[in-house]
Amino acid sequence: MALGLVFITAGLFILLFAVGVVPGAEQSLEAPRWVGVCAGLVFALCGVALIIGFAVAGGAAPDGDLPAGTPFGLRLTQYLIGLAISGSMAAIFSWVAFGPGPRHFSVTVSFAGRSAASETMGRIAFGIGATLMYVFVAVLGVVGLRRLRNRK
Repeated sequence: MALGLVFITAGLFILLFAVGVVPGAEQSLEAPRWVGVCAGLVFALCGVALIIGFAVAGGAAPDGDLPAGTPFGLRLTQYLIGLAISGSMAAIFSWVAFGPGPRHFSVTVSFAGRSAASETMGRIAFGIGATLMYVFVAVLGVVGLRRLRNRK
């Protein structure tokens, strides 16, 4: 419960910063506001999922699903939260890869230290990551729907 509240608080702060409620946000944003909103949602929804999964439903079963007997409404809520988190992350990766404006990337290698990476290589890496995230969202959607149907 406590960890879930920490995540929710962090997510809400990011959301408030992204929409301009926190003073000074206008000067420090390098991304569109919707990217910040997606980032805030990822944290806040992770906190909600933690609270529902562990404080309300009682943890995970050995197969990684919610325990047997968990009400359908809680299962549906967790499913939708998972899709929203994954979709938000995919949207962020997509903006980094394909959005307008310059990007600055660096690479850290344990034996060589930190060095700058080209914008093209960084965008390619995030493009691959975005593609994988969308595949993950699709797989999560299908597997989640199957689990929902089987647990009714």
